[in-house]
Amino acid sequence: MLHCKICHHLLVKYFYEIKNFNYFLCQNCQTLFLFPLPTEKKISNYYQKNFKYEAGLSEKKRICQRAQIILKNLIRLYPNGKSLLDVGSGFGYFLEEAKKNNFKILGLEPSKELFSINRFIKNIKNITFEDYSKRNNKKKFDFITLIHVIEHLNNPKQTIQSAIKLLNSNGILYIETPNLNSHLFWTEKEDYTFLTPPDHLWIFSIKSLKTMLRDISLIEIVKTSTYSYSEHLMGIIKRKFQINTKTQNPNKQNISKKLKYSLFDKTLAPLFTPILNLGGYGSILELYIKKK
Repeated sequence: MLHCKICHHLLVKYFYEIKNFNYFLCQNCQTLFLFPLPTEKKISNYYQKNFKYEAGLSEKKRICQRAQIILKNLIRLYPNGKSLLDVGSGFGYFLEEAKKNNFKILGLEPSKELFSINRFIKNIKNITFEDYSKRNNKKKFDFITLIHVIEHLNNPKQTIQSAIKLLNSNGILYIETPNLNSHLFWTEKEDYTFLTPPDHLWIFSIKSLKTMLRDISLIEIVKTSTYSYSEHLMGIIKRKFQINTKTQNPNKQNISKKLKYSLFDKTLAPLFTPILNLGGYGSILELYIKKK
């Protein structure tokens, strides 16, 4: 019988099918997951050979801004920390910011294509975290970051446990992932932005992450929060009020789009987007976990 692999509950219902992949929702711990999950071999082959992260090329500024926020929080939580392991380094933007801030960095990127782009960054390896942790279980770090990683993994709990083992005492594990318990998910539902199989095997909530972490010893969740981007707010507004930006006249459509972009996306949306985060219902969930 189908059950949730996070909380082992049977209160699971079918949610939606995309590209022949079926998502199910655990109503007990609020986790969305694919079933059946692809095998670890298929996932490994996909990320090493076929995975592309085209959006990352156009989001360098945003990623660097987020990196500065994360790095400041890490230092605040562990002022003496210096060494940082970044898992799933993508184009290396986060590592670049960490290096500028005098962290001793090491990055892991399983995708050969992405690694070939950022190989100019020193101390980055084309290897999976699983293989690295097996071969290098004696080297310890003050900080480990899993930024939009755990939703891609066949066994996210195992990865988190391995990351904890590689942390020094008082070290911080940072996890960032899409938030199921969010205004964005409730509004978009089957058209949810982060339903992208086979990339995203899981969509977590704070409840499901705490459930997954509760029997891992020697850890403490020291900070949780959520954040959203202005396009998330605009998507919610358009969906809720069924705004249709199409028009019969292409010239009017272009003018309308420019005005909308200037007034709402650039001016008003950034001001009101923080409202989405109140109560922990923002689009992206982040946790800082301390090793005791």
